[in-house]
Amino acid sequence: MRNFFFLFSVIFLFSCSHIVEKPKNLVSEEKMTEILIDIYLHQQSSYLAEIGSKPLDYAKINAHLLKQHSVKIQDFEKSYEYYVLNPDIYEPMLVEIRNRLESRLPEEERIRKENLRKEAEKAAEEN
Repeated sequence: MRNFFFLFSVIFLFSCSHIVEKPKNLVSEEKMTEILIDIYLHQQSSYLAEIGSKPLDYAKINAHLLKQHSVKIQDFEKSYEYYVLNPDIYEPMLVEIRNRLESRLPEEERIRKENLRKEAEKAAEEN
């Protein structure tokens, strides 16, 4: 998951440097959201695996997830790049992903995360 966020950060940093055209086979925002949720869930589950277990091949897992969603790898890659380099589109998708993942948490944890987010927003407004 850290690698995934690192990739997000790198692409986001370079997002202002060039414009990406809308891909021919753009994966819809809804489908991309579903795929990213599945990818996050599978990556997180691997962190909970026992120490010493066989390392997972994320490329194979992600390819399998894309096949389940009937999306070609090339279409996903181009669509992902397009969304990441268009933050006005991508940010609401990330918020939706966060909300849907958090909705799966136990109620206490969900409330704790919401409170932390409100505190952070309040601190940002004060600065």
